[in-house]
Amino acid sequence: MTKMKLLELFEAHKGEYLSGQIIAEDLGLSRTAIWKQINALREEGYDIESIKKKGYRLNVNSDILSHTKVNQFLIPELSIDHIHLYKTIDSTNKAVYLESINTETDWVVVASEKQEKGQAKNQMPFYSPEGKGVYMSVAIRMRESLGQLKTFLAYNSKAVHQAILKVSGVDSVINDENNILYNNRKLCGIMTDMVIEAESQTIKQIIIGIGIYVHEAADGNIALTEITGTYCNRSELIACILNELYRYYHQ
Repeated sequence: MTKMKLLELFEAHKGEYLSGQIIAEDLGLSRTAIWKQINALREEGYDIESIKKKGYRLNVNSDILSHTKVNQFLIPELSIDHIHLYKTIDSTNKAVYLESINTETDWVVVASEKQEKGQAKNQMPFYSPEGKGVYMSVAIRMRESLGQLKTFLAYNSKAVHQAILKVSGVDSVINDENNILYNNRKLCGIMTDMVIEAESQTIKQIIIGIGIYVHEAADGNIALTEITGTYCNRSELIACILNELYRYYHQ
């Protein structure tokens, strides 16, 4: 909780120096305790600078995937123990399927700073450079009729559309392939895989692969920060997507 409150303070004053005394007074902790929590955030990858007589500041361009930040924005009713964040991975869809095999939980989430073999529809590669987008997959266990497939495809694209709108203010468009466009340029790709029980025609698991261009886009496409001209936190966006998916799948 202390680490989360410290992160919230840094985010609220991003790019500004905060003295150890101010931080200690705000959080009601000793300077030694603050120093330990700052080191813990640095170990997670946060770019926190320190200068004598000035204090500490979170670099304005710091945007790493963080369990602390994701959990900060998850709605209370959504408790996911299996959120896996990676620096580099071949494919989040493959990883989330393998992770879901080894757990009994209904929801498993995998996200990565970079994908080496990210895939879009029709086995086309998805542009996934380090730290430039949201590359995530969600595996949801269920037991639903195959006839629900179109409904679930609509859920996925609507959830991502709503999350992008809430976090960035960008009002995008969902095309016929359930991808997200802005001014006829691709902003986000969504690919859905399933595990089906053939005899009963039942969907046993749905895997939702989501790739959003946040800070940089492939040629001809568009990124969120290109549209808004402002910073967009990827961890917050991931949390908001999970919140919206939960609302759709539990309505």
